[in-house]
Amino acid sequence: MSNIFSHAISPAFTRQSISEFFVNPFFMGEDIRGAITVRSDIKGTEKLNKISRPSFITKPKSSPGFTAAGTFALSTQSITVAPMAMEFEQNGRAFWGSIVEQLLATGYKEDDVERMKEPDIWNKIMLPIIAQAGQQDLVRQMFFAHTSQEELTSGIPNGTADDDFTGYTGFMTHFFRDLYAGTIPAAQHLNISSATTAVRAEKIQTYTAGTDSAVTLTINGLAYSQAYASSATVTMANWLATHKTTIEARAGINGVIVTNPSGAAIKCVGKYKGQDFTFTAAVTGTGTMAATGVVAGVKAGALASGEADATLEYLIDAARPEMFEFPLVFMVTRSMWRNLVHTIKDKTGDLPLTMMLNGVNVPSYEGYPVIIRPDWDTWIASYQNGIQPHRALFTTQQNLIFGTDGLMDSQDIESWYNPDLQMRRYRVQYKAQTAYLHSELLMLAGFGD
Repeated sequence: MSNIFSHAISPAFTRQSISEFFVNPFFMGEDIRGAITVRSDIKGTEKLNKISRPSFITKPKSSPGFTAAGTFALSTQSITVAPMAMEFEQNGRAFWGSIVEQLLATGYKEDDVERMKEPDIWNKIMLPIIAQAGQQDLVRQMFFAHTSQEELTSGIPNGTADDDFTGYTGFMTHFFRDLYAGTIPAAQHLNISSATTAVRAEKIQTYTAGTDSAVTLTINGLAYSQAYASSATVTMANWLATHKTTIEARAGINGVIVTNPSGAAIKCVGKYKGQDFTFTAAVTGTGTMAATGVVAGVKAGALASGEADATLEYLIDAARPEMFEFPLVFMVTRSMWRNLVHTIKDKTGDLPLTMMLNGVNVPSYEGYPVIIRPDWDTWIASYQNGIQPHRALFTTQQNLIFGTDGLMDSQDIESWYNPDLQMRRYRVQYKAQTAYLHSELLMLAGFGD
């Protein structure tokens, strides 16, 4: 299809709000479940302004004149929204043979579910269910979206992009990446212990050269080849230089790290403890490959007794003082919450205290609201192979930004009837992206090992 209009603007459109440039380092908006700030009306890229607070600006006045003191820094962070869509269609005759068949319209209108007779089972019952599923999708992607997510086969990435997650970058992905890179300091993270000690999977492939033209190492379903060059050691060093970045960018927390520990060897380890992988090797020629150092991954088990209590207490104790100038909130997996409940009941026999958050009664811990996220447990188990299953986040709502192109777009549904295919079609379109503004306003647990 040919567009009547096109452009080649580089960089892509960027929008910056002048009115809010010096007003507030945070953007206020409607929240989602009491913990996320929605930043609406982002059509392409918008700069989020981060302003440091000036300090030590009051000095003794010992002489006449004017002596300026104090500085603050203004920096920006871009958030670029990505297009998303939910599209589905329905033909009325799909209800033939069911009890709902009697509700179909007559004649040609029976194909259009919008024309079904009262009670309107499609519009009043089924469409709300679909809308609710779309909202759950939005929240799932908001936290777990990863542009390099791969489908899992028996818990192992298979090299096929998983388009249920690859639309944009979710909060969990930011936290794992930035903690690993050191952008979020290690002091703001706590490893979580479980009753079963997790073990990192490992395997080494060692090349012995013959009369060869190439070597091929296959990791998690994708083959990576390298032409033979002078010796086994040089060939494997070349292989690592060629493929390391590509391999390690795959599959998020279910991926692997590759190194060249010695001579003609390539070592493959899981990025996180408990994640297994497939790692095989072949030689085009008379050379051989030998596998050694095989260690099977072991996943973390249930939390140790009292672990959640110790974790949340640590997050409060270790938080930077500036965090306590904001309203703070915990978000935790259900596994963390149940562990905490058992601890509190064992000590007092009572359930944890509750408090109001945005008009909703939620549990509390030391006066801070706790948002329990059983959906995290579901998606970690199903789509991250149960790796790092127990997670907790301590931050302020104003620090977590969900950007979209229109506040109401996720609630608007386009609907039309296609007479050629005799289908009623529906579509929801929006743009989405996530970001956090200040790493110093984050405390994490269970995002690294």
